[in-house]
Amino acid sequence: MSAVLVKPDGTLVVTLRLTLKPARDAPLIALVRAAPPGGLAGAVREAMRSGIGDEQAFAGGEEEETFEMDALGIVL
Repeated sequence: MSAVLVKPDGTLVVTLRLTLKPARDAPLIALVRAAPPGGLAGAVREAMRSGIGDEQAFAGGEEEETFEMDALGIVL
């Protein structure tokens, strides 16, 4: 579920539902829990702009699927 509203000045208002997984999304969960009342959108917006770092975003959690390059038809 998401919705995008475009204001006359070009501003986008995005409404979405976000599911966070404890192992993979721990930094984002901490950000959400630490946001002051009325400050969640600003905190998420700043995290999107500056990032939280790959080492945080991909620490632990789900295993990524690996591919055999030969099976994909790619020879290095």
